[in-house]
Amino acid sequence: MKKQIYIGAESFEEIREGEYFYVDKTLLIKELFEKRGKVTLITRPRRFGKTLNMSMLKSFFDIRSDSRALFDGLAIAEHQSILEKHQNKYPVVSLTLKNIEEPTYGQSLNKLRSLISDIFQKNLYIYESGVLNERQMKDFYSFYDKAATEEELKDALVFLTSCLHAYHRKRAIVLLDEYDTPIDSSDRNGYYQKMVEFMRGFLGGVFKTNDCLEFGVLTGVQRISKEGLLSSFNNPVVCGVLNDEFATCFGFSEDEVKAACEMYEISDKYDEIKSWYDGYRFGGQDMYNPWSITMYLSTMELENYWVNTGSVQVLRDVFHKGDDRLRNDVAGLLTGSPVTMSIADQITYPIEYVSSDLFWTLLLHAGYLKPVCGAKGDIFEAEFVNMEVKDTFSRYAKSWLRERRLAVSESIREFVGCLLGGDADSVGRILREDILNNPSSFDLIKENSYHMFIYGMLLALSGSYTVHSNQESGKGRSDCLIKPADKGDTAVVVEFKHMKYETRDLKEEAASALEQISAKAYARNLKAEGYTRILKYGIAFHKKTCEVAMEIATLE
Repeated sequence: MKKQIYIGAESFEEIREGEYFYVDKTLLIKELFEKRGKVTLITRPRRFGKTLNMSMLKSFFDIRSDSRALFDGLAIAEHQSILEKHQNKYPVVSLTLKNIEEPTYGQSLNKLRSLISDIFQKNLYIYESGVLNERQMKDFYSFYDKAATEEELKDALVFLTSCLHAYHRKRAIVLLDEYDTPIDSSDRNGYYQKMVEFMRGFLGGVFKTNDCLEFGVLTGVQRISKEGLLSSFNNPVVCGVLNDEFATCFGFSEDEVKAACEMYEISDKYDEIKSWYDGYRFGGQDMYNPWSITMYLSTMELENYWVNTGSVQVLRDVFHKGDDRLRNDVAGLLTGSPVTMSIADQITYPIEYVSSDLFWTLLLHAGYLKPVCGAKGDIFEAEFVNMEVKDTFSRYAKSWLRERRLAVSESIREFVGCLLGGDADSVGRILREDILNNPSSFDLIKENSYHMFIYGMLLALSGSYTVHSNQESGKGRSDCLIKPADKGDTAVVVEFKHMKYETRDLKEEAASALEQISAKAYARNLKAEGYTRILKYGIAFHKKTCEVAMEIATLE
């Protein structure tokens, strides 16, 4: 039976009571008892169910609730010993920092004061019970009344756990969602040092040497450096995207997506959904983006749902702030060539837009990259996770290239016209005499650089045709396919070769590229799709010169 999809709902109680669409992640509770530490930090990309899971944990543990009906029929209900020992047995402090993204430090603190005030208001029964002494009552009311100073605010959570312990005579569970959002926002808005100093005290008090803490769970996107933040924790267990722990607890598994497709009677769309929203790999598990899947089930349209939900500043800045090598490596990612990286232990701010393990680790944790299938070891190859992410990076690459190429726009149009018209001599002449002399020599340092250079120009003029890079075709992947909307117009297959040293004739390299197109049948798919005129190009580069070979594909 189809269930109504409640877009944006992050309250476990609300979803269960309303009988809305829900993918069961309650075995997170069992796994926490098997694998947690005193403090456990779980990092996942945004919109991967972190807030909903924390809401679920609160419902399960909260001593002031009776959540038996909410968990009836879910996976955790099969583990009676856990329910009997732990369900609704602990005082819980639950707080999300996901909305602390203010432009100034003062505004961020005021927003946090309001969040703290809300928590103390929910626990006002302690204040009214008479278990607190006069000084404790004064401090309690100060937090409730939003009157705490900056220094006092650092002690809000540790103070609340002591109050809960005084009333319930039990240690508290502290759930802190999106702990790194204020840090990331402060870096973008210019008050990073102030915020990290505050957060070190705010988190350190409650999570380090706190006798009133049963255990703590934090979620976030990045693992902030020990010097920046983690030094305030008491040896946390950190479970990131490459760890096996909690691998299937965030995001949707393949079986869960297939079950959803069956529920909504769209099993025939599964392969299409997989190409757009699959690709995330947590530990050894392939996972789907839950936000995008849920949005697709609601709208039945393939769109960039996930990327468009958060800040895309880092995507823009890759092209506008990144150095040449970073842009070249992103060009490789766009055209199907992975980057080689190793995981940086922690993320440090401010972000430097250079090709480095630190930057690639940031993109990996943020959900833009994944290890190439089968990659193992400390050093591995990584690629864009799926079409949704790749399409978004392509749009920003396209915008950036348009800005850079305005001065040679007429040359570009002439180049594309000659390419589609089969005029190989003019294609080579325009490249050598005009276009290749526009970027710096350092821009063109490897095959991917030329590839992105040409690919970007084609994207900038796309309208009546589409451009595909590194797409499976025939017996491999072609560098570039150009498909007109009208099957009667000319389609093009391009293979690039880059000569680092002048050890071989460029004409021979261009001819070799042309032979590769034939040997690997790159034009086969175009023929199968009904294109009647197909041109094959081999283009070989060395620095700012090139040679072009071309022939018309036979249609047998």
